Amino acid sequence: MYKLFSNATNLKSVFGSYNTLDALKVKYNIQQVVQRLQIPSRALLEHMEQEGIALKDIDQQVNSETDWSLMSETVLKSHLRAAFLDETKLYDALSALSLSQQVDIRDLLQVVMGYLPVPSDTLLRRMEAEGLTLAKLGVEKPRSKVDEIREKLGALTQQQPKPADASTSDNNDALAGLKQRIAQLKQQSAGAQQAKQELPATDEQENIPHNVVPLALVQEKLKA
Repeated sequence: MYKLFSNATNLKSVFGSYNTLDALKVKYNIQQVVQRLQIPSRALLEHMEQEGIALKDIDQQVNSETDWSLMSETVLKSHLRAAFLDETKLYDALSALSLSQQVDIRDLLQVVMGYLPVPSDTLLRRMEAEGLTLAKLGVEKPRSKVDEIREKLGALTQQQPKPADASTSDNNDALAGLKQRIAQLKQQSAGAQQAKQELPATDEQENIPHNVVPLALVQEKLKA
């Protein structure tokens, strides 16, 4: 399989032969299969090598593959064409390769996908905005109920709050206690102010105009 999928010349020829809708489907299938295979990026592999983990150390053995050299170019291209139009066939073919071979094929496909006659991203966005999604075009597979349930379960799992550590919990308790004490003090202050306002007013507290002499004061002066 590696020799079949690593032939850049045949890949370019096959990719250029698709019509626009088939090219969209091929691009979608490649993206889905690469994602499902979880092929590590080149940046990750380089980082691993810097810290002493080489790809050859984790590469798996591959069973002997078919001798594709005995087949004609027409047959080889026919196999490639059919594989890229079927996500299951493409996944089965690439999953049989070793990890290093998957990395090589992934990198090659990222280059030769430029030969697919796909519409521009601008057109695709306009089509999707007006309801012509990839699913309606027959590019994406219709989602099953199982996929929808898995997605909902994943979303619920992400929404669950993470348990706080002990120190965070203690700090939150202390802050809550302080806020409660401040609220109590405010209530006590408001109650005292209200009680003071409800006390009966004395003569000194009455609002007597400044130009009026109190009658009691005049009487006291007359007695004197």
